[in-house]
Amino acid sequence: MNLTEHMSIGGYAFTMEKDAAAAAESYINQMSAIYGNKEITDGLEERMAELLLERVPKGGVADKAAIDSVIEILGRPESIAADQPEEETSDIKPRRKLYRDMDNAKIGGVCSGLAAYFKTDSAIFRIGFTLLTLVCFFTLTDKSLYAGFCFPIAYLILWICIPAAKTAQQRWALKGEDGTAEGVRRSVERSDAGAALHDVANSPAWGTIGRVLAVIAGLFLLVVSVSGLFAGALAIFGWQWLGLGTVLSDALLEITREFPQSAIITQTLWVKILAVTVYVLPFIGMLYASIMLLFNLRSPSWHPGLVIFVVWLIALVALGVLIVACAISASAL
Repeated sequence: MNLTEHMSIGGYAFTMEKDAAAAAESYINQMSAIYGNKEITDGLEERMAELLLERVPKGGVADKAAIDSVIEILGRPESIAADQPEEETSDIKPRRKLYRDMDNAKIGGVCSGLAAYFKTDSAIFRIGFTLLTLVCFFTLTDKSLYAGFCFPIAYLILWICIPAAKTAQQRWALKGEDGTAEGVRRSVERSDAGAALHDVANSPAWGTIGRVLAVIAGLFLLVVSVSGLFAGALAIFGWQWLGLGTVLSDALLEITREFPQSAIITQTLWVKILAVTVYVLPFIGMLYASIMLLFNLRSPSWHPGLVIFVVWLIALVALGVLIVACAISASAL
């Protein structure tokens, strides 16, 4: 029976055979000497732990073969050391691959996978699918039963077509990483470059210039947003006050004669609500941005500006779907 010992890698405790533990420790020491950066070494250990957890059952013992297979994926020290001078060839970004993210899944991992692929919050896709499904159900008619099920069916199709990210390498590919030691180095260096740019941007000179530009942009957005909201309110409520009620009625009557379906579309309550929403939300977003810029406020963690944009996009798509559904229903009458 081979002797075993306990070893901590990436915050996880593993039971290893003596030769496996020696190989793992030697590999970590060699990579630490090559890179000379604790962040890279820590990231490398996390990758090793993730791969070992797949290869060693819970409570099992890691053997030399398991360590060797992990090292083959991460990259052997001798090959990495030989490639170090060729910096330009080692900074090629891996291509992203779309998988269902099962670690953060609520149902099938479709929304979380799309969010990871497009580098955004999974809540955006979940809210989008839910709202669009509800809008479709609200537009259900005997003539367009398919409309209420188009988005649930689309979700099921994506669930079937998109494979699940079951392995560590698939989870890395979903995030655009290759999981190798060089991938860890690139990630750390990108973080360092971002920190350097952040320091430059926060210097006193750039801070003053940036503040002046922010105030100018805030004033511009404030004028545009208030003007747009005022014009919208005037368009909805001010026609009679301006004495243009007859002109508007004649124009709507002429449009109805040319396009008979428009009468049903314009009289639909949800079309009116969504049309107003699509018009108003961009100006509300501009008003919010102008306040943030003028008063130098920090955006909350739930990012209201992003939420406004997502709701506007959903409303725009829903409005298009509803107009098409109404047009089809009107043509069938």
